[in-house]
Amino acid sequence: MVIHFLKTPFEKRPGWVQELGTCPVRFEGDEGTVEVGDSGGMEVHPASLKQNLPRNESGLDVKEHSRNFFDCVKSRKPTAANAEIMRHSHIACHAAALSWILGRRLEMDPEQETFVNDDEANGLRTRPERDWTL
Repeated sequence: MVIHFLKTPFEKRPGWVQELGTCPVRFEGDEGTVEVGDSGGMEVHPASLKQNLPRNESGLDVKEHSRNFFDCVKSRKPTAANAEIMRHSHIACHAAALSWILGRRLEMDPEQETFVNDDEANGLRTRPERDWTL
């Protein structure tokens, strides 16, 4: 998978769908591309890939996710966003950030959640934990 992201939130790039918001991201895989952003929109190429995508189970508008999160912190109820889905989303974002920090392309094994043949990148996936106990 290849992840492309903008250098700055408001930079315009030819070919990017601006309706996706201020920080669109393009995920390129073996079967096609998916572009998403902070507006909640999505572009999928080829369109046939959209048939396999799960629908928005929460029913929340993107703008309501923050409100839902804070409400759930107070009420201790589960959030509308599925934790497992969000985990994978965050892993992809962290992989993109590490690629940017290292200034080079990284190849990730999504099953193992490690970078392929890249000890330096894998070393940045975690950091030493503080010595503390409860």
